[in-house]
Order: sequence, then C-alpha cells, then structure tokens
Amino acid sequence: MRESLNLKRSPAEQWDYEKQKGPDRNLCTCYDIPKIDMMRAIEKGADTIDKVSAQTYGCQGSQCCERQLQRLIDIYGQKDSSSD
Repeated sequence: MRESLNLKRSPAEQWDYEKQKGPDRNLCTCYDIPKIDMMRAIEKGADTIDKVSAQTYGCQGSQCCERQLQRLIDIYGQKDSSSD
C-alpha cells in the first residue's frame, strides 16, 4: 500500500510531516476548513470522507478537496497499520 501512495517517508513520518506543512491553510476552500481540523477528525476516528465531512463540514461544496482529504485518510490508515 505504501507504494500506491508513493511516499518517500514511512506513513507515520508522512503524517507528522503533513501536520507541520501548512496546518492552518484551508484544505476545504468552500467552507474555510483548515487542514489541521480535518486531520484531527481523522485522528478521532473519521476514516471516510463522509465521516470527516460530518465532523468538520468540509467537502460539502464543490468537492475539490476530496483527493487531498482521501490521501490524508489513507496515510493515517497506513500509519496505524504499520505501527502494529
């Protein structure tokens, strides 16, 4: 799975990197939802776009952020499975 995401870091390192890389910038521009808010929802158990959307209201506009959000969900899922 790591190959499918084309990560240069382990999933855990990539997750930490993503948290440092522009956490206050809006991932969802339609509803002004910062990346860190979506990442926190994922950390609290939201493992699908719909679940993150229910917690943050992100991805309810034009869905232009879905790819980025799905990538974060995938990284976090791999982070958890690689730490077992």
